[in-house]
Amino acid sequence: MKLDLEKISFIYGESSIYEFKDNVENLTNNINYLSKIGFSDVYDIVALYPYLFIIEENEFKEKIDYLINKLGVEFIEKLEQDTNLWEIVNE
Repeated sequence: MKLDLEKISFIYGESSIYEFKDNVENLTNNINYLSKIGFSDVYDIVALYPYLFIIEENEFKEKIDYLINKLGVEFIEKLEQDTNLWEIVNE
């Protein structure tokens, strides 16, 4: 699977792609972090919440760890069933 930049650009505007380019290291590290903890649909998540993935790596990890702790052991299943739960990290 790959990141659908065309879809992201259509939904969030062309500037989002420039943001990705300017923050490619954070984007890559944050994608890798989600993959490492067991998410298989990372690119779909990026398409839904692209700006989450360009924040600084440590802040991203803190937000994701908070989300995981809030949702509990079956966090992946819960997030796959209800993608709106990702909004918790924006609180």
